[in-house]
Amino acid sequence: MGLFSLFNKSDVAFIPDCTLYVKYNSNFVTYQKILSTLGITHRVFEQNVCSGIEFYESGYDTEARKIARENLELFQKEQIKKIITFSPPAMKMFSHYYSPLIPEWNIEVKNVWAMIAEILENKKYLMENKVSEVITFHDSCYLGRQCRIFDEPRKILNLIGYTIKEMDNSREQSFCCGSCGGLPRVDPALADKLARERILQAKRIGVKKIIVSCFDNYDLLSKNIGNTGVEIMELSQVLAQALGIQVSKNEAQEDFSRIEQNSLNEAKKIIEPQADLQ
Repeated sequence: MGLFSLFNKSDVAFIPDCTLYVKYNSNFVTYQKILSTLGITHRVFEQNVCSGIEFYESGYDTEARKIARENLELFQKEQIKKIITFSPPAMKMFSHYYSPLIPEWNIEVKNVWAMIAEILENKKYLMENKVSEVITFHDSCYLGRQCRIFDEPRKILNLIGYTIKEMDNSREQSFCCGSCGGLPRVDPALADKLARERILQAKRIGVKKIIVSCFDNYDLLSKNIGNTGVEIMELSQVLAQALGIQVSKNEAQEDFSRIEQNSLNEAKKIIEPQADLQ
């Protein structure tokens, strides 16, 4: 398996994991542009590197261990010593589960959100388009409670110019949006119900924009916004805007059309009145 950046000898690999690589590939490209703009050298693989978290959390330890060992062999072959990921589930898997699965695991998992916050703080001139807007931030269950990363994404948003108004359930007490642990596949109705409640929590504090740091969160929340008037954005989108990184209209329209179609499909399934969402 080769690398895109053939002559880039960085020992840091950017691992997007499955949702970003497969479903939101245009945002995967955007994150690569963000890293390059910020001067974070990295390499990416031609094929997706699955962390294996869904196998592990479903009880398939043998399969998860096999994936972990194959990934370690790949990293060692390519002389990778550190990995960065914008996927909270992958962050959890690499940093918490790989060592118990394969004791020989010796790859450093970097906190990319802390890296970005430090660069933006020291190089404010990189931000071409600062904003002045009140938003709220949704803590991913994986990134927040499980990886204990609360402050770094908020610091990034503050540096860009956002004022964060916290929902009643935030940080350690954050409310699950329903996208974690395979719930959308096991009980999609419950996942949607949780997502709509999370959107309501933002609406109740008078905020019209939720920013998330996980594309699983983004995907589920976006298709459940209904007519609430609440907008969902993922960190790559606000970072790209702030850094002046252009996203092609085709890519943006493709993502918008997918979300719009998902919202329409979900609306057809909802029979109960949504008076509380008005």
